[in-house]
Amino acid sequence: MDVNPGTPRTDDGPLRLARPVHRLSPDSADLHHDAVIMREAGPVVPVELPGGVPVWAVTRDAVARQVLRAPDVFSSDRRHWRALHGGEIPADWPLLGLAAPQGRSLVNVDNPDHSYLRGPLATVFTEKRVRGLQPLIEDVTDRLLDRMAAAAHATADNTVDFRQQVAWPLPMTVISHLLGVPECDHSMLREHFDVLFDDTQDPKSAMADLIAYLHRHLQRMRRAPGTDLTSDLLRLSDGKRLTDDELVAALQVLIVAGHETTVHLLVNAVRTLTTHRDQLDLLLSGDVAWSRAVEEVLRWDPPTANFLLRFATRPATLAGADLQAGDPVMISYIAMGRDPERYGPAAGEFDVRNVRGHTSFGHGAHVCLGAPLARLEGRIVLERLFGRWPALTVASAPDRFPTVLMNSYSGLTVRLAPADDRPCDIPAGV
Repeated sequence: MDVNPGTPRTDDGPLRLARPVHRLSPDSADLHHDAVIMREAGPVVPVELPGGVPVWAVTRDAVARQVLRAPDVFSSDRRHWRALHGGEIPADWPLLGLAAPQGRSLVNVDNPDHSYLRGPLATVFTEKRVRGLQPLIEDVTDRLLDRMAAAAHATADNTVDFRQQVAWPLPMTVISHLLGVPECDHSMLREHFDVLFDDTQDPKSAMADLIAYLHRHLQRMRRAPGTDLTSDLLRLSDGKRLTDDELVAALQVLIVAGHETTVHLLVNAVRTLTTHRDQLDLLLSGDVAWSRAVEEVLRWDPPTANFLLRFATRPATLAGADLQAGDPVMISYIAMGRDPERYGPAAGEFDVRNVRGHTSFGHGAHVCLGAPLARLEGRIVLERLFGRWPALTVASAPDRFPTVLMNSYSGLTVRLAPADDRPCDIPAGV
């Protein structure tokens, strides 16, 4: 297996897993800067994750697609991770539960187990069902925007945190409606998610609490089934029905991934469009569809930065890098999104007129099941937000959430400038 023959080298010789070209840190001010360093070092390069854990990082789109469609060589199952079973990875490594989850769920098994687990979800989580959520998403969006306007008008400078007011509660409300989770549990789930995606905290307790909650949720749905996805999964015939542990693992993936990805997509989209006024004008004029803006944000500033690991099941040469059996391989979506080999010399430019596809929702058997929902939420929110406040600006530089896995910010303070008070263009960010 070789995409790009020739062994990558540093000035000191061939690349080796034990000699990282870059160290990723949750305190990094700019993950795109980290991505440039990794991408310029080669298509497959050794990097160090927080906690001193070495992995191979894939920085090219074509190479990532090859890895993601070859589970026989690059498995999702962490039982292949040589360093983990050799005691070299601390049991309390904060990233372990997300980068290489334990147990048996959609994200960490290969076929035939993956098809067995995904099949029932695909049966009930259909595109028709997602399309049916559009009125709900539109209604919730309008109500949240009204609430955001009231919060902004109560301040002296007409500012408000878009993440807190809209980007976080919208996908939580939608995924909770989909799964039958009551609104009174949203704040508890938020506390758990904030810990799970913070590389500086130990997520084991939050993960255990979330799993226990989902078991209780299953029992509640058994006693009082509804029209939600959870109830439909419980109603499946014996041939398609999952065990409780399998159902909880599936719900955990849906509720965490379905929420967090959309939060970051919305925040990144607003931040990007407010710093690319020429592109926003094309959308506001109707010359370009809002759905194209969603796709370009997913490529240029993806919600997922460096996520999930694959493990070499045998020695392999990947884009010239010599991997040993058991080596971990990390897909760097944030590096791939601006890959000049895929997108050409203008890969670093944000251009809603030239949407060229992306791999931000994965590839192959593990492509994100919730991608249609995230796209729908993104389009509706952006169109309604900028339709009401076309001159909206970001009031202050956002602080990054402390993680290398997600491309995330802890908040996004915006100013709701009236339409007739349009600010001058400001330089675009990275």
